[in-house]
Amino acid sequence: MTRSQVVSSSSQGLPTGTTVVICLADAAAGASPLHPLNATLRLYLLQQLRAAEDNPAVTSLILTGGGPNFSAGADLTEFASLIPAAATTVPTPSDVGHHHPHAAPSLIDVVTAIEACRKPIVAAIDGVCLGGGCELALACHARVATARARLGLPEVHVGVIPGAGGTQRLPKLVGLRQALPMILQGSTVSAASALRMGLLDAIAPEATADSLRTTARQWAAYGEVLPTIRRTGDLQRPESPAEAHALLHVAELSLPPLGSHGMRAAIQALRASGTPIQHGMRVEATHFLETLAGPQGRARRHVFFATRRAQKVWSPVSNAVPTAGPRHGLWSKADAQSAVPVAVVGAGTMGSGIALVLLQAGFHVTLVDVHAPALAKGMEFLKRTLASMVQRRQLKPTQLTALEAKLRATSNLQELSQCLLVVEAVVEKLIVKQSIFATLDKVTPPTALLLSNTSTLDIDAMASAVSSRRRGLFAGWHFFSPAHRMKLVEIVRGSATSDDTTALLQALTKQIGKIGVVVGNCDGFCGNRMLKPYSAETVLLLTETQTTVAAQDYAIRGVYGMALGPFEMADLAGNDVGYNIRVERQWARRARDDPLPPNRPARYTELPDVMISDYGRLGQKVGKGWYDYDSNIGKGRKPLPSSEMDALIRRYLAPKPSPALVAAEIIERVLYPLINEGFKCLEESIVRQPSDIDVVYVYGYGWPVWRGGPMYAADHEIGLPRLLRTLRELSKQFPTTEHYVPSALLVECVARKVTVEEYYQKNYHTASTGSAMLSKL
Repeated sequence: MTRSQVVSSSSQGLPTGTTVVICLADAAAGASPLHPLNATLRLYLLQQLRAAEDNPAVTSLILTGGGPNFSAGADLTEFASLIPAAATTVPTPSDVGHHHPHAAPSLIDVVTAIEACRKPIVAAIDGVCLGGGCELALACHARVATARARLGLPEVHVGVIPGAGGTQRLPKLVGLRQALPMILQGSTVSAASALRMGLLDAIAPEATADSLRTTARQWAAYGEVLPTIRRTGDLQRPESPAEAHALLHVAELSLPPLGSHGMRAAIQALRASGTPIQHGMRVEATHFLETLAGPQGRARRHVFFATRRAQKVWSPVSNAVPTAGPRHGLWSKADAQSAVPVAVVGAGTMGSGIALVLLQAGFHVTLVDVHAPALAKGMEFLKRTLASMVQRRQLKPTQLTALEAKLRATSNLQELSQCLLVVEAVVEKLIVKQSIFATLDKVTPPTALLLSNTSTLDIDAMASAVSSRRRGLFAGWHFFSPAHRMKLVEIVRGSATSDDTTALLQALTKQIGKIGVVVGNCDGFCGNRMLKPYSAETVLLLTETQTTVAAQDYAIRGVYGMALGPFEMADLAGNDVGYNIRVERQWARRARDDPLPPNRPARYTELPDVMISDYGRLGQKVGKGWYDYDSNIGKGRKPLPSSEMDALIRRYLAPKPSPALVAAEIIERVLYPLINEGFKCLEESIVRQPSDIDVVYVYGYGWPVWRGGPMYAADHEIGLPRLLRTLRELSKQFPTTEHYVPSALLVECVARKVTVEEYYQKNYHTASTGSAMLSKL
């Protein structure tokens, strides 16, 4: 019976028949529990592997993470250093698997050495085994795992393809049919699925380190007695050439026309998986470097890092986690939240969606609405949604029972006396919200967080309704509709919101599975403030030019790549939302014979107001908006042409409208003012950094991730000089339109000849806006 031992400098005296354990966690004490495969870890692996292979006493090896995870893959921070070479280098056969003695080994060096090892190597997998970590496991001669392990190749999400044999070894091991979704969609598989598909050889009987190690030793011993080592790279792909060609051809035809550069490159690499591994690795390396240097890959990685930066818990002075004062009860982890009561006031679409999110996160949730029919409808939505999750096997029946036990309804705010967090999600009327918060201030514990889901209203005006001692615990928590599906939440700091409250909300937002971005307090905050000129200009184009609703939606969705066109998005969100905001701002008339509001913008059309007040075209929820919807077609979500809206638009069309705009002109007219407003948000310190705006728009408004977000697109796609020049031209054409007036920050960036990203990296903003940032954020 062999025994396990970790390779060390004293391993030369090992008894014959030793199984050596190489543990990723031993490479660097205190490193990430995800074990990113950086240069230090790669060098460690190669050294340990060579030491074990050269030691005659060692007969087999086990590769393990040594913690809760195997490895989450490559260290993405190293990618930037590869891009200059990627732009000019085409790998040759000698490049693959070759390690220069004075350079850090590549992951290709490591997996090549693992697969070529003369002694059997077993991967013992626990937790995540993703990307380069999965490629390490594929190069091993056998793979065992715990039941909680998850395996995958998610490189497509960061704009590259697997670059260390993933596109070659996975199809050889499990076949193209099963490899395609893992590589093209970046989907992960459970240990049970991986075993069925042949990616794993065994699952340990128990989900413990000892059980995993025992199972790995058994497979190592088995490998020692085999006449030959089973190397994944030597396997033949199970499909015939004709079947493989058909599978890849169908997969390529099914790719989206926009933003799929990485997936198309992956298919080209997958075609080579039917060839010898050396040739296939060379093809894969070529396409990996191509995607690494390509614009879509760069944009996707920008969003990846921007998301991390946005979620970093901070205080505006030190960027450190606030530590002053007692720990709030909401800091408890999910396993302790069964005793934490929270409430949502307002049982409409947003309120019930937020309640569902909090319920799934483990809280005891009380849904409140003074209107009995609305409360009943909200509870019915929650119960119906949870039941459908059981039908889709997203929940077990026992879990459903447990969740329903944590949910209750009431019409009485007085019953919230134990709640540590209350989210208000009622109609967008300031006076209504202030009344609710005044009551909550008296009813709830003095340490309870009071939060508003408002999308536009003044957080400070709402905070004025509560006592001064409570205002540090008051903030905006702006979910996006539908709340249980959309990932983004804006965390809105009022002038009195404390650093501890901000940090707590960042932690809670992450805990409930959302992406939180801290923003300052202004009309519309970040996202909706930028959306205002976008929405206004799309409607004005209908009345000032012959450009149609469908043409604008096609330009923004079909040409630029947004998830939805402007009118499709309005119908989905509900056109009454914007109408109510315009009424609150005193832009829209409630009745046709009311006098014209004095403070509405100079360029304004009543078209979207009349479609609500006179025609009731609220959107998908009532079957008609800018489009018509038929419940028998596309589940009532497919936009259909509307003769009623066509006639209404003609009523508001200018006597001599300009010709219809082409797609490029539409994009400039509606997206450039949106981006310009982003510069103004930065200028006023509504957000901390340009990348925060990109995160808001990618996750909240469907901006194509492969374009990186509005501020990234301004820097790297449009170019700031072109953006400024176009805005100035449009501002001359429409001198009364504020959203075409270029931001002072944009003008300064162009004058300095820097991108807005560089402007912040060089800390130019601290001189002019630093004090404002500290006061607002």
